[in-house]
Amino acid sequence: MSRRAQPSASISGPPVSRWFGFFPEFKADSLGYLLRCRQYGDVAKLPMGTLAALLLRERDPAMYLLNNPADIRHVLVVNQDNFTKAPVPPVESRVFGQGVLHTEGTVHHRQRRVFLPFFHGDHVSSYAGLIADTTDGVTASWSEGMTIDIGQAMTTITLSVIWRLLFGQDIGTEARTVTRAITTGQQLIKRQYDSLFARLIPLWIPTKLHREFFHGHRRLESILRRLIRDRRSAPTQSPDVLSLLLAATDATGQPLSEEEIRDQLVTFLLAGHETTANALTWGWFLLSQSKTVRAHLAQELETVLNGRLPTAADVPRLRYTKMIWEETLRLYPPAWLLHTRVSRSDDTLPSGAHLPAGARIFISPWSMHRHPQWFPDANRFDPERFAPESQAQRPAFSYLPFGGGGRRCLGESFAELEGILVMATVASRVRLRLVDGQTILPDPLMTLRPHMPMRMTVSRVHRQEPYSSLV
Repeated sequence: MSRRAQPSASISGPPVSRWFGFFPEFKADSLGYLLRCRQYGDVAKLPMGTLAALLLRERDPAMYLLNNPADIRHVLVVNQDNFTKAPVPPVESRVFGQGVLHTEGTVHHRQRRVFLPFFHGDHVSSYAGLIADTTDGVTASWSEGMTIDIGQAMTTITLSVIWRLLFGQDIGTEARTVTRAITTGQQLIKRQYDSLFARLIPLWIPTKLHREFFHGHRRLESILRRLIRDRRSAPTQSPDVLSLLLAATDATGQPLSEEEIRDQLVTFLLAGHETTANALTWGWFLLSQSKTVRAHLAQELETVLNGRLPTAADVPRLRYTKMIWEETLRLYPPAWLLHTRVSRSDDTLPSGAHLPAGARIFISPWSMHRHPQWFPDANRFDPERFAPESQAQRPAFSYLPFGGGGRRCLGESFAELEGILVMATVASRVRLRLVDGQTILPDPLMTLRPHMPMRMTVSRVHRQEPYSSLV
């Protein structure tokens, strides 16, 4: 039986600043704020304040945070044509351009059709050797008792892999330029999401962060455009993404422009390594806290791999490793907040809430994944939540680390393969212990990363040791 429609005017939400709306509290503690908003029900109304109303020339502008899986499914799948992506901050538009992450309508559908085969099926499985070999090479450089920045190590692995897939070559000395440009860009993007005023400050005004952003952005642009021009002047048969883009055509049958190719490369580069590196970093953090999970993982790796590197054929047998990966994405989803959707026309959600035309929709995997109704004792690390029988008891869209519907992440299959293989390779070689005295907190930039370098101590795994000595 459907519920009676609840008018948008009666949807409750937290108290906010009259002038600045919910922005000050959200900026101060984005993750905590999203969790606190659950107390207001399936849909929480977050007024944007009088200044936003004046700037946007709207009456009572507000965000609507969805806390109900059925409502989320409605927006992302059932009635997705009624909800478009909201305009992104200027710096995000500058970074990604018209890449597949930001396009809409027929352009987005055409782009997905072109790129989908590259990130699914046998094509994805063919990357397994590269992933395992790259990971093994990095872990081989770690000595007993060595202290490492595990986030930096995971970035080294995933960036090396995606660079090879995009350009068919090793990244070399460009790695530092890429990672620094990404970090600065994320900081500026988060600032513009947190404040309408920050969005209105032109990028040409030479603030410290603007200068740092343009320095890194221009260097990254120079590298990508050089690679595009070099490949055009000397084509190869390399089965990489750059070759795919150079062979692709637009809606009129014409080759893609350098600008279009650049936009897609930036999108795949950033989305294809940084998110996975963050997830793996959180995975090692969680594993360092649980002796029981580490012991079960060690037993599975010994049984399935018997000391060798994992392959694509091993992935279906690495069931517990996959459960750890999925539980990590639940607790620390890299995409902690999906892009805001805007309703084209009035709509009534399955929960009964009525949304007016122009309503801005917040969907937060962070909030949904820690909802006690779907995940009891939600802050506890428990891979058994993703055993088949447990998953079957939860509604769709209570878990959505890769979004859903027509904009579901293209790289989901690739990310899962990479996450499982990296985790299996590293855990079969070393045990990682969090250095004492660190308080690691999540930093909600464009993706969810640790707020400080996560230092871990390396212990080599000796296969003749019993499992109990590994915990």
